[in-house]
Amino acid sequence: MNTTVVRTDGTERAEIIGQADTLWRRAGVRGVDRRVLLAELEIELRDSHPDDHGMTPFPGEESVRMLRERANRRGMCGRALRLELVVPAAVLGIVAGAALPLLVLLSVLSPLSAIHVGQYERLLHVSSGILGYLGALLLAWRVLHNYGDPRATSTVWWLAVLLPVGAALGAGVGVAVTRWRNFDAPPAVFGVAGVVAVGLVLAVGISRLLAARPASE
Repeated sequence: MNTTVVRTDGTERAEIIGQADTLWRRAGVRGVDRRVLLAELEIELRDSHPDDHGMTPFPGEESVRMLRERANRRGMCGRALRLELVVPAAVLGIVAGAALPLLVLLSVLSPLSAIHVGQYERLLHVSSGILGYLGALLLAWRVLHNYGDPRATSTVWWLAVLLPVGAALGAGVGVAVTRWRNFDAPPAVFGVAGVVAVGLVLAVGISRLLAARPASE
């Protein structure tokens, strides 16, 4: 490899390797690929000479750019699934967005005891669904973008397509199962909600899986 680093002692070398690992982790490089890159970097740090011209010590901008470009040239950036980030962010976005219309309505109508929330039920369902959908997209993108993931936008594009599909399939399966098992109203509601939740989580996972594919696939 052409990129080299000035000679460092053990402490400096360990610090550079640790910072490189953090940088590649934030760039969405998978663990197996990070280990390869870190092994190569450690060899360069051990074998480099003081008169070499290459990457400046951390935390220089040139060092960050060169390390990120090293992973990007080999198609390693944005390959990590990061389900531990995407799934909670999308679920939290759905819950927050879906709850917002009800909270707003209750805060507005609280002084008007003669008006019941029930007459706004259809409006609540529609607005909660729309805001939950948008909340999932926004929060998933925000979390991935904050981590510097290069495939944050493509993940959200896939999520925008698959999230309604997951919700619809989950609702359909949930209704079919409750009718088949002849559940009463409360178990049926919880059963449908549970299956819809599973469908949404699967939609989020599949969206990230598709977004993280190599460009050649």
